[in-house]
Amino acid sequence: MKAGIPVVTVNSGSEESRAFGALTHIGQDETIAGEAVGDELNGRGRKKALCVLHEQGNVGHEQRCAGVRKTFDGTVQNLYVEGTDMSAVQSSVGAKLQADPSVDAVVTLGAPYADTAVKAREDAGGEAEIATFDLNAKVAAGLEDGTLGFAVDQQPYLQGYEAVDLLWLYRYNADTLGGGRPVLTGPQIITRDQAAELKGYAERGTR
Repeated sequence: MKAGIPVVTVNSGSEESRAFGALTHIGQDETIAGEAVGDELNGRGRKKALCVLHEQGNVGHEQRCAGVRKTFDGTVQNLYVEGTDMSAVQSSVGAKLQADPSVDAVVTLGAPYADTAVKAREDAGGEAEIATFDLNAKVAAGLEDGTLGFAVDQQPYLQGYEAVDLLWLYRYNADTLGGGRPVLTGPQIITRDQAAELKGYAERGTR
């Protein structure tokens, strides 16, 4: 900023972007994304959801779960796990599902944790639907075969692309995409219907 270099923030920190003087922010509003999950759970008739937070102190994660709680007609319980230890995550989620069979939905906050939640469900012998934020090839495969219910895609590739595109527009046309307000690239709810089409993009890292 002090050198006069245009700056665009990407992915995280939309609330702080303007305060730092950035042209705009490209990303997903985490609260809005959580609200979309709550709406989707309502549409699927779910009544009790477990929101698995794998990184304590991450404000974005807290916002996601709070967003789910805001729109979900059922109840939401936060479960804090040690995200750097997948075996511990699996044990914690499995233990919770065994202790409370009324939990009929598990929401993970990152694609790598979706498969771990599926394994925890198998350990517990339950039928809770697993949903996750973010998308990768394994999540797309899980959606396709039905082991996952749905995913929330924020399109990180598009975030990077649009950030560069915005800087180009600003450099040559003095235009600011979004009028200086955050440009949202999500959320988009991905279900089994879209999984096959998006699987190839996820495998190539362009979705």
